[in-house]
Amino acid sequence: MYEVKVKCIIREPLTKRYVLILESIDGTYYIPITIGMFEAEAIYTEISDIKSPRPLTYDFFSLILENIGDVTVDRIIIYDKSDDVFKAKIVLNKNGIKKEIDCRPSDAIALGLRLKSSIFVEDVILKDKKCIKKDCIKKSDKMILEHIITDQATTYWNV
Repeated sequence: MYEVKVKCIIREPLTKRYVLILESIDGTYYIPITIGMFEAEAIYTEISDIKSPRPLTYDFFSLILENIGDVTVDRIIIYDKSDDVFKAKIVLNKNGIKKEIDCRPSDAIALGLRLKSSIFVEDVILKDKKCIKKDCIKKSDKMILEHIITDQATTYWNV
């Protein structure tokens, strides 16, 4: 299993789809995941530290978990992909007892970011040809990719 972090969210110019880019903590992989507009907005507002005047859905759920007491989000795990659909689970911990809840990666990440939870990707995900191993990228392509990812906040994000 690899620990990952949210690198950015990109809105593809041609298809207008939102793509969440995860990066392995060791810097080896980029993992692109297509997500919905509302989930993209929820993740983007959290990584950009944009606060809403009232709690939004993921803020509300994180407040519930924080106030229940003795319940923490132990980790987020993206564990499978079939037919271009990623599968994830949230691992809850209540007094040492762990429960796994199946969910979409975008929902898990939007909630997990608010609760400062670690995000992991199973090895099977990294074997997918759509995951990008950084040392396999040609130098010219690497420059383009880094430009897109670094510049995403001003150029590619349009809700």
